[in-house]
Amino acid sequence: MANVRLSLILTTTLALAGAASAETLIRFEKQQLETRFFGEGSAVGDLNRDGKSDIVYGPYWWEGPDLTKRHTFYPGKEFSNNGYSDNFFVYTPDLNGDGWQDVLVLGFPGKEARWYENPGANTATWKMHVVLDVVDNESPEFTDITGDGKPEIVCSQNGRFGYASPAADSNAKWEFVPLTDDVKVQRFTHGMGVGDVDGDGRLDLLESRRWWKNTPGEAVWPSRTFQLTGGGGAQMFAYDFDGDGDNDVVSSLNAHQFGVAWFENQAGKGGDGPSWVKHTIVGQEPGRMNTACASASRMPLRWWMWTGTV
Repeated sequence: MANVRLSLILTTTLALAGAASAETLIRFEKQQLETRFFGEGSAVGDLNRDGKSDIVYGPYWWEGPDLTKRHTFYPGKEFSNNGYSDNFFVYTPDLNGDGWQDVLVLGFPGKEARWYENPGANTATWKMHVVLDVVDNESPEFTDITGDGKPEIVCSQNGRFGYASPAADSNAKWEFVPLTDDVKVQRFTHGMGVGDVDGDGRLDLLESRRWWKNTPGEAVWPSRTFQLTGGGGAQMFAYDFDGDGDNDVVSSLNAHQFGVAWFENQAGKGGDGPSWVKHTIVGQEPGRMNTACASASRMPLRWWMWTGTV
């Protein structure tokens, strides 16, 4: 593993050095906040309303900007680096409207979504509220798919994709609203995202095999074919990569392997499979120097700069 790490570091360094004459070399300074494994994700928010960005990870949050003062908001459990945690995705919305950002956690796939109520200026404990008993899919989102100005949890349950909106009563559970037929997805299904595929200003639902057009008033949104090659992908995003006025789709090609690609939307309105053309960003063969992709947990992180060309 040491040789692999050194090889990737040298590859990355040489690649950046070769481009330094044309572009400014970007460097990052590392500040390590925690060495133990408490969760898969982290979040940024202003939890103490001092105008500075704080960081949330696992059961802790650190006060910005120096990030040296740590607070505990729920009893932490350390997990093995060879396994998974019960804290996969973290967000910092104000869920009870009291002006203080809370912490929303989407747990292990198939498990609950819960939020921790920010006690505000006092030192009271953070009360936990379970809002959804089941969050299926390994790439859930917390975003405003309905367009009502308030984010929802987008995930699947019982084989159907859908969303759950915050309840009017902040202490109540959220209702899951299905948007699709039963397409046989389950807790560990890979590949899901939200984005405006057809350019109508509404966020559509993306999945590795198809996408659903956001159609208000319809119990089941109409679907279109989208075939993502590989083992299912992970998070999926819609963005106009080629600048032609319509959104394309980008995703990893396999959630547990290598490969990243963007899919060119040639139909303009996001048609069926044949209208999507795959463009590889990072290949699926990690042995090649120009296509090596690093797993952030075990290898040095690499980044790619978009040059504006297809």
